[in-house]
Amino acid sequence: MTRTLSNPEQYSQHWKKESEFLDSHHIYEKLSKVTPIGNVLEVGCGAGFGTRHLSNGRNVLSLDSNPHLIMEAKEYLDSATINHNIHKCDLFDLTNEDKFVIKTFNPKIIVGWFIGSHGVDIFKHTEEEPGELEKSKLYREKIEDIIASRDVCVCSVDYIHLVNRGGIVLGLPEDEYFNSTKDDYDTYVFNEIGFEVSDVKFIDWPREGSDFQYGQAPNPNLAEGESVPAITSIIAKRVKNEHMANL
Repeated sequence: MTRTLSNPEQYSQHWKKESEFLDSHHIYEKLSKVTPIGNVLEVGCGAGFGTRHLSNGRNVLSLDSNPHLIMEAKEYLDSATINHNIHKCDLFDLTNEDKFVIKTFNPKIIVGWFIGSHGVDIFKHTEEEPGELEKSKLYREKIEDIIASRDVCVCSVDYIHLVNRGGIVLGLPEDEYFNSTKDDYDTYVFNEIGFEVSDVKFIDWPREGSDFQYGQAPNPNLAEGESVPAITSIIAKRVKNEHMANL
């Protein structure tokens, strides 16, 4: 492989710029308004923009492994006089201390917005996938599986809010979008842990003016056709406590 992969510092600078761009289009604000109220466990603090909006009426515990992004987020939140609680940890290798921090926070909602990472990290955790575009998708799916695991989705969690970037097919009715997205996520992420998708929303994804490079593979489980860029917000609600059922 001759490609030079981005490192944590490079990624933090690229993502900070992209986050500023998304925030200027009120994307984080729109997403926070559909997030349920309660203690929020934020998977990935990013540059702090999502954290700031989530902190409006909520307590937020953020998890991240990138020290450069953590620094950027803390500086940004301090400048905005927002209290923050950012815990540095590796989601792929959670320690007993990490699990204790999550459990004692008593989260009601887990958010995973714009899941991604620097190239070195993505390639490290997707060695079994040869395709570069598919690696980013597989990495996101692995993080979603971790979010749905018992170490992260503890008994207090009632909602999971995932946000992805992609596209929507022109002319497809809204109910078909909802049903196809719900079927996909319920089947591969939520049903096994006693959750089901309760809300799907699409937000225009502005691309003009952004130079952030996204790796994106098509999802064969969703509708095909000519598409336009969109941000997909997916909220799943607990319908059965699998923790208690298996005691």
